[in-house]
Amino acid sequence: MSEIDMMSEMPFSLLRVARNGTALALVAVMMAGCGLADYTPPTAELPASFSAPAPERDATRNMLWWTAFNDAQLNALMQAGLARNLDVAQAIEAINEARANARLVGANDLPEVSAGASATRGDRDGVGNVTDTTAATANVSWTIDLFGRNRNARAAASAQLDAAYLSVDVARLTILQAIASAYIDVRYFQESIALTRQSIASRRESLGLTQSQVEYGSAPRLDLVQAQQLVAQAEAQLPALEVGFDQSVNRLASLTNQRTAALKAQLQRGAPQPRPRFRASVGVPAEAIRNRPDVIAAERQYAARVFNVGVARAAFYPSLSLSGTVTPTNISGGGSLKTWSFGPQLNLPIFNAQNNANLTVAQSQAVQARLTWQTTVLGAIEEVENALAAYNRDARNIEAQRRLVEAAQETVNLSRTSFDIGETEFFTVLDAERSLLEARNSLAQAIRQQAANFVTLSVATAGAGIGSRPAATQVAAAE
Repeated sequence: MSEIDMMSEMPFSLLRVARNGTALALVAVMMAGCGLADYTPPTAELPASFSAPAPERDATRNMLWWTAFNDAQLNALMQAGLARNLDVAQAIEAINEARANARLVGANDLPEVSAGASATRGDRDGVGNVTDTTAATANVSWTIDLFGRNRNARAAASAQLDAAYLSVDVARLTILQAIASAYIDVRYFQESIALTRQSIASRRESLGLTQSQVEYGSAPRLDLVQAQQLVAQAEAQLPALEVGFDQSVNRLASLTNQRTAALKAQLQRGAPQPRPRFRASVGVPAEAIRNRPDVIAAERQYAARVFNVGVARAAFYPSLSLSGTVTPTNISGGGSLKTWSFGPQLNLPIFNAQNNANLTVAQSQAVQARLTWQTTVLGAIEEVENALAAYNRDARNIEAQRRLVEAAQETVNLSRTSFDIGETEFFTVLDAERSLLEARNSLAQAIRQQAANFVTLSVATAGAGIGSRPAATQVAAAE
């Protein structure tokens, strides 16, 4: 029986049997399974492969992608973030709220039982005849889910609970990406600071030689001024790099909920810039999207909205409740009295503009949820494509930057030798040293970018399951 047929026919059939409680109960049993909304998980039209070459998927590596850096300090920071980050803790607490809401909705299918008791003592007739009266009352009421209102509400609550679990996975991936990015920045700034200090030392050495030559009259004062300028340029770059390091450490401290001073003392020991030891785990678009918790969470939110439409539609149908009351009363010297009542109550909505408005709202929310899911899928594909485009070019960039550093270093050595024997001007040496520092910084930036792109790609294709459960199916949600 379709929902439209039920809406048009059932009110009159129920009115014909409204005089018979047994018939009403039979109708309730017959109709109990007719009202669950028909929900089919949406499917996305995805290409067979990404436009850029994508490494094959390796699920074992994908779950702990940061181990590719083989960095014990980074591993410790990741564990601290998962254990102590406040955003993750907030997402986990949201699961408790969703669980409680699911229990609250499920309680609608259970009978409500209440009891009360009273005791009185007095002279009702005013003749000195004092009597004690005690009474106890038991009330039972049960609303029968004729057209699936409660079943749809339970299914919606279950989908919301799934979405809450998946939101924890999204929060964890977000925090892990932020921690990895901040750690990559810390090591990059440390490397840049070290390179700049090495360059300052080298430039000061050249400045000392130039100053001696100027004093002996073998070099013009212009060489001395240029050497001083080069030292000042390098020294001027150092404060910004130190600020970048401090800010990255502060960011890590916030993400892992640690004291900045203690964390800074650990990180100041220094370490090489992190570089991934194995390739990212990607696979085909269907695999990448299927394992993204944000996409699955959007689907679960859409499912909840669809079931809420079923709740709104059920409001157009009659509701049947069974209730009963038993009140035994004891009167001292006057025996006992027991009263009871039991029967069904039928509520038949006829003209209710509020129900129409609620249905329209629920349908609109379902459409919005589906559009949100589609947007999430498109955004996920774009994120992976962009990360792949950069990731596949990082190795070539690093190799080119290494060759540039080697050439710049050789240029510095040759220019110094030529200057020492009087074959070139000192400006050539200064220009070569400046180029060497720029090349070294460019190499450090390339290594930083490769690590960042690996993180972005790994997170973009990382699956759910870092401490959570998989989403429930629609059938399980309705049971």
